[in-house]
Amino acid sequence: MTAKYLKQSRLFEVKAIDRKTYMEKIQDWLPGQIIDVHTHIWPISFSKKVRSSRLVSWPDRVAKVHPLSHLLETYRLLFPHRKVTPLVFATVPTHRNLDRLNQYVSRVSRKNGLPALIFSSPRWSSGHLEEAIIRGNFLGAKSYLSLAPAELKPEEIRIYDFFPVEQLQVLNQHGWILMLHLPRPDRLRDPVNLRHLLEIDKRYPRMKTIVAHVGRAYCDQDAGSAFRVLKETRHLYFDISANTNEHLFRQLIEAVGPARILFGSDLPVTRMRMRRICEQGRYINLVPAGLYGDVSGDPHLREVTGQEASSLTFFLYEEIISFLKACHEAGLTREEIRAVFHDNAASLLQKICTGSEQQLQMVWPEGKVTLPTVNLPSKFRLRTFRSEDADAYCRLMRRAGFSGWNQVAAVLERALPEGVFFVENRQGRLVATACALHHPGRLHPSGGELGWVAVDPVYRRQGLGTAVCLAAVKRLLQAGYRRIYLLTDDWRLAAIKTYLRLGFFPFCYRPGMKPRWQEVARQLNMSLLL
Repeated sequence: MTAKYLKQSRLFEVKAIDRKTYMEKIQDWLPGQIIDVHTHIWPISFSKKVRSSRLVSWPDRVAKVHPLSHLLETYRLLFPHRKVTPLVFATVPTHRNLDRLNQYVSRVSRKNGLPALIFSSPRWSSGHLEEAIIRGNFLGAKSYLSLAPAELKPEEIRIYDFFPVEQLQVLNQHGWILMLHLPRPDRLRDPVNLRHLLEIDKRYPRMKTIVAHVGRAYCDQDAGSAFRVLKETRHLYFDISANTNEHLFRQLIEAVGPARILFGSDLPVTRMRMRRICEQGRYINLVPAGLYGDVSGDPHLREVTGQEASSLTFFLYEEIISFLKACHEAGLTREEIRAVFHDNAASLLQKICTGSEQQLQMVWPEGKVTLPTVNLPSKFRLRTFRSEDADAYCRLMRRAGFSGWNQVAAVLERALPEGVFFVENRQGRLVATACALHHPGRLHPSGGELGWVAVDPVYRRQGLGTAVCLAAVKRLLQAGYRRIYLLTDDWRLAAIKTYLRLGFFPFCYRPGMKPRWQEVARQLNMSLLL
């Protein structure tokens, strides 16, 4: 080892047992560049205190202060000869100090060229979240169950209580990251959590959902049969931060494969000197006696002495060793292990930064009020939403390809009065729909959106999509909107052709959009004004 590594830091002590552990069990398997997707930082001026009964207290014994400089020094000490790039976000905030902590993270991440996440509040509107992420140069959002409504008991909190559906829609639209810490005492095995994870996977495929700490499954009992369920997912990522359960790591690898597993540290928590065990389904961290004060009242800490205490190394090293053991048992190659520690996250971050997975947008020409004439076949009629339509609306959306769709309330909250349009057949079956939505944002400050366009596959190619889109645009124009836009996908060629015929044109709102539209034009055999 070099003198640089052997040099001690005032931050914490690196002992001979730590150097031996790193050299013999870890260093040969780590790539030269590492991406850590789960790290907390906060300014020196911020006094970290636990204020919620929803939080465990033992992590706060590790570091009261953890600015970015401390994180970088920790990497220097724990990963010699490795370059580590962190994805940073604040410590768990309260509603009162949330803005202050986010401002610090935004400032230091910009200055140092590091990716960062905003710590979001469920009280924010979708527009506020979108604007805050863009303004702060964040790549997505992290939140925590402690920010859910205060009247909810811990066992009642759902993912949607601290990440509302309208916020997930914004994250999905932009292809941003959702760093998700699962709520509820039963953790990953909780049936409500599992149901919502499956919903999120299907409804928000562009959003980069990272399930933190392998869903907080620290002991075997925390997982139950969850990994059999999670085999069905296609878009969820899982970080291994602050977890040392080799058996669960192996199940994770078998369930989702190495391409959707990411290295995370949860620093500064994993600077703790400890070894984790499980007893009767509860995790217990064994720590050296006296090192972290009086731990007698903490059910997750237990002191040890003598040889057992002197053999303890860093929590982070224990995490990596356990994961590497699982990798070896699963037969992963060095390239696949490298992907977990670097390549998977690098690809994910690149997609966000280049906008390669953000939705395409189209805009209506400002000042254009002349609309084409569309005549519905006599066996159909156009009408607007009625209160008794909710179930039929959901069935239509699901038939049209929006798996598990159940967002009637969210649509009605944003739709203009008489702004949700349907085409129904002679039997009264809903077969096509589109909405006129009030949806301002940074790119469209006074914008109205043509949204949730869908046609029953049985009834396509009869002009029904055109009819409902035309009705929604007409409603937006009647309401005074001059900035009208829509979101779509590269592969929805038939829908894009319809939008072009109505008068919409491509909106290249960031680098990388023009080549995508050129490819769309090639597939449609059309020339587009870009």
